[in-house]
Order: sequence, then structure tokens, then C-alpha cells
Amino acid sequence: MSRSLENLEQFAIDVILERRGGARATFLRSFLYLLSLIYERLVQLRLFLYRKRIFRERALGCLVISIGNLTVGGTGKTPIVEKFARALQKGGRHVAILSRGYKSVPRPSKRGLLAKLRGDNPDPPRVVSDGKSLLLDSLTAGDEPYMLAHNLKNVAVLVDKDRVKSGLFAIEKMNADTLLLDDGLQYLHLKHRLDIVLIDRQAPFGNEFLLPRGTLREPPRNLRRASYIFITKSTGESNEQLVRRVRRYNRTAEINECAYKPLHLQNVAPRPIASKTACANSVPGSKSPSATLIITVTPKRNCKASSIVVSAVTWK
Repeated sequence: MSRSLENLEQFAIDVILERRGGARATFLRSFLYLLSLIYERLVQLRLFLYRKRIFRERALGCLVISIGNLTVGGTGKTPIVEKFARALQKGGRHVAILSRGYKSVPRPSKRGLLAKLRGDNPDPPRVVSDGKSLLLDSLTAGDEPYMLAHNLKNVAVLVDKDRVKSGLFAIEKMNADTLLLDDGLQYLHLKHRLDIVLIDRQAPFGNEFLLPRGTLREPPRNLRRASYIFITKSTGESNEQLVRRVRRYNRTAEINECAYKPLHLQNVAPRPIASKTACANSVPGSKSPSATLIITVTPKRNCKASSIVVSAVTWK
């Protein structure tokens, strides 16, 4: 079953990226393009409803920074989240990272069927780290939250689809005064103070089509919401053409170029969990990765000649 799903997924990717020819693939691309037009209208309608306050965003009374992107797939968000968390924590902030926990295995829910139908969610968020101890394994937490929790000290990491709930939990139980939303650009229910948008230099806007025909979550013009824009995976070559295009959508956001380089491989084989409570939250028999690639992010160029200032913390 899993092999069939993998084959189907690979077939869909090949069709979307135009690696497959033939009448069937062409028909599927045409059908997916029609669906992407509907998807775009829904995305823009949702933004309009939040902008007109028909849908209400929640303000939690603390600094909320979203780090996200316009496309699906990796643009290098996790190292940027880690970099910001370190800088903010070093500046005296009590930081909590809120993640959705992509591909993580949730704990069995205590909700009944009626509560699920109503959308009630009384289950507490999964605490990957309370800033002192690593409490969950990578299977329960998800690879990226686990890596952040493993690498960061004195920074809480929580996983829940409801970021308002996990944000309130971090504020009330962990005394957090700064929330970092990992992959939070599209999470509009929680009010953002700053929106940091990452653009992958290698494929800035995917294949230029929106889901499901392409890899864009939102049209490029929605870059206008960004407070700061990071061009990731820079190689030292000029990004002037990309910068000019970005400026068509956003004339005021500060643009920074970032390079990534590996530092070392570090063994992160599972160690004894910190407490009995934490053991109850983990999944029996799950495994953590045997090694992880530790990387560093280096800003290459700042297009406005001023450094990023986030509430008294300068990121250089």
C-alpha cells in the first residue's frame, strides 16, 4: 500500500513538473490548472475576509514573528528559525517556537466524536522541549521541531495545528514573551507583528503555478505582506534579476541574501527521556535519526544597508 502511494505521489510530481509527456499527462495538467484557478480565488477570498475583519485574528499580547514562504517544499526555514531564536534569546527574550509538526505522529486524542465535529480541541499542545529538557522523540514531534529542540537551549518548542492554543500555553505555562511561528505565513488566525518570507534562489516561485498544478501556496503578488524577505541558498552570484521581480510586489520590505554551509554531522541517537511524564508522551518503539547535518546561515548582502532589528535584537 505504501509503495503504491509513493508511486502515485511520484507520478503526480512528474506530471506537475512536466517530466511526463503524453495525452494523459497533458489532460491531468489541464485539469489541475483549472483546480489551481479555483484554489487561487479561495486563497484571495480568505485573505480578504481577514483583511475586512469578517474573520478575526487573535492577538496574544506578545511579539509574534512569522517565518514562512509562498511555496511548498524546503526553502531553508528551519535554520532561519533557529538563527532568530538564538538572537532573540540572547537579547533577553523568552522565546517559544510554534510548529505545526508536519508528518509527526499525534498522541491519541481524548476528544469524542461530537467534539471533533464541533471543532473543539481540548488536548494540550505537544511540548517537544520546555527549554530545559528534550521531552519527545522525532516521530512524535516531527523531524524539524525535534531538531530545533535538540539544538536550542532555553527555548521552548511546541507542536500543534492550533497555534493560538499552543501560543497561549507557551505564554501561560512557560512565561514566553516572544512567539516564532515556523511556517506561519499562511496562519492568519494568530496576529503577526512581523512576517519574514523566504524565497529559494534556486526556484523562487516554484514552477509559477499554484496548487495543485504547481508548488505555489499563494500568488507571488502576496509578497506584499512581507516585512522582511530572505533570498536563501545564495551562491555568491548576482540576484539582481530576482530582486527586481520581488520589488514589483513589495517596494518596502528589506531584502537579505543568505548562504548555507554545512558545519558537521552530529550524532543525535536517542538518549533517555528526561522524565516519566515525557515517556508517556512519546511513541513506543519510535526512532530518532542517527545523525543530523548541522548548518549555519550567513547573510551575504543586505539590500537596504541596514541590519534587521527585531525588538532590540540586531541580526547581522
